[in-house]
Amino acid sequence: MKPRTQQNIRSNHPFAGRRAVVIGGSIAGLVAARVLADHFDEVDVIERDGIPDDLREARKGAPQARHLHGLLARGERILNDLFPGFTEDLIRDGAVAYDFGVGLAWHHLGAWKPRFETGVQTVCMTRPLLEAHVRRRTFALPGVRRLDEREVVELSASPDRSRITGVVVRRRGAPGGVEELRADLVVDASGRGSRAPAWLEALGYGRPDESTIQVRVGYAGRQYRPRDPAELPWTSLYVLGSPSDSRRFGCIAPVEGGRWIVVLAGLFGDHPPADPDGFLEFARGLPNDAVYRALLTAEPLTDVATYKFPAHLRRHYERMARMPEGFAVLGDALASFNPVYGQGMTSACLQALALGAALEEQRRRAGPGAIAGLARRYHAAAAKAVDLPWQMSTGEDLAYPETEGRRPRLQPILRWYTGMLHRAAQVDREVYVRFVRAMHMLDGPEALLDPGLFLRVLRAGRSASAPAVAAAAPARRQPAGA
Repeated sequence: MKPRTQQNIRSNHPFAGRRAVVIGGSIAGLVAARVLADHFDEVDVIERDGIPDDLREARKGAPQARHLHGLLARGERILNDLFPGFTEDLIRDGAVAYDFGVGLAWHHLGAWKPRFETGVQTVCMTRPLLEAHVRRRTFALPGVRRLDEREVVELSASPDRSRITGVVVRRRGAPGGVEELRADLVVDASGRGSRAPAWLEALGYGRPDESTIQVRVGYAGRQYRPRDPAELPWTSLYVLGSPSDSRRFGCIAPVEGGRWIVVLAGLFGDHPPADPDGFLEFARGLPNDAVYRALLTAEPLTDVATYKFPAHLRRHYERMARMPEGFAVLGDALASFNPVYGQGMTSACLQALALGAALEEQRRRAGPGAIAGLARRYHAAAAKAVDLPWQMSTGEDLAYPETEGRRPRLQPILRWYTGMLHRAAQVDREVYVRFVRAMHMLDGPEALLDPGLFLRVLRAGRSASAPAVAAAAPARRQPAGA
């Protein structure tokens, strides 16, 4: 891995607030606390479950902790900016890093993607390891305090309810005992099950509009130990279905300890079962049997863990006619995506940066510590940060006719171009690199609409039929027998 210069992006113009409270000790909450530490004297992170110190132990409040978690390259770079040397620390503890184009064997649309260096790094590890490193770095910051085993029961507000002034907290296991924590800013990063809509409604503000895209994803994960990874011509393996052939997905990724995490998933009720034989049989039913064949020679290390995800969900706080000052929503509490695409953590990092930028702009416009206007400024910026991952993930899922949700008017044109783009990426190196950079959110979608690239996509996409590309795949260092 080539060393990359790291830069700590601490704010040069801090907001100068006294105390901020973050609801939720997930990665979204921790990254929010890291950003807030630049702007407030004290930052309290409130987590309803216990926060483990062991790098191998999952936080109870993370229902998907046993499954594979993707950290896109943009998210990794943000974490390295916020915590210099972050990736190097992960690798020292066993995380596996590789170039996305070299290490990943990716089967899609009946063919294997090409294999060559893209300059886009992928880092694989378990969720407990990743979260533990973010947690350790965050709580080492001056003024950041962990308050676990506590539950926020309601927001505190000013007499006229125009401003949130803190939270009311109940210590778990201590019935009847509540305390109020005063704060200049409260950030809700409590996840998809956030109670913020109900809290705001109780204060007279109503609930935010919601967008949902129903996909009914079910997936199952299991850890394995490969017999000899050196025998395999890939580091990670990804077999992806498409509207024309399958509703199933499969992925093998390396994690610390020389293990694999294997995830199988299906849309619209075609879900992998929890029993080992059924898990293996589901893998054999993927659009390509490479995952199935890899598992036949690997040693299972855990039981099969399952999880279901009904729909993409986005809450539009930026559209609310009225919003109390001193309150912000971040992470899955704002927008949660089909986890198959691995965008959630990177999106949370982008929202945290938007919060930091809004605080800097707030100080410039209103002066140190002035809160009026911040909520609307932040939520407008957060909505823009969410737009890209939302468009990318829902756009893929809306291609399936079973998907329930509002389709953009340009959806047929977008799907046609996306299909051409995928096929062109199978034969054109430049198209593939551009696609990978957009997929990892290093470039915006406009990079895929560049006129020069558009012409390359049309030329390559028309000439690349899936069977021809598949036949040529072994010459591009694809998995043996794939």
